[in-house]
Amino acid sequence: MHSRGFTLMEVLVAVAILATALAATIRLGSQAAGNTFELRERAYAGWVAENELTRVQAGIVPLRGPEQRSGSSEMAGREWTWELNARVATPPLPIDLELPGLLELEIEVFRAGETQRPLAVRSAWYRVPRAERRETNGGAGADE
Repeated sequence: MHSRGFTLMEVLVAVAILATALAATIRLGSQAAGNTFELRERAYAGWVAENELTRVQAGIVPLRGPEQRSGSSEMAGREWTWELNARVATPPLPIDLELPGLLELEIEVFRAGETQRPLAVRSAWYRVPRAERRETNGGAGADE
């Protein structure tokens, strides 16, 4: 007489397979949640960077020449710190060309209190308005 049903060994193997599959699914879900958080943080940091660059380009924050600045901004209810580096631009052109007043702006944005790894880095070129330029050649005349 043969009995119908599963043996204890078959049930244990099925439970082990099910447990492994559930553990993998939970791990995948937590990784997806972590990635979503990181992407959201990077998006906010990118917006902070774009806002600060736009403030310079619109003339809201005056910039007269090469310099470094740092500050903080609030975005999405959080505090972000940023560092702006303005340096004389050297455009990748096939000819030697001087472009007075042209600066390359680079901004890095961090979570408040962190400065090791920026969440966003943006750059732009900016031409300092002629009336606001500093003398960069030691006062030896106009730059244009």
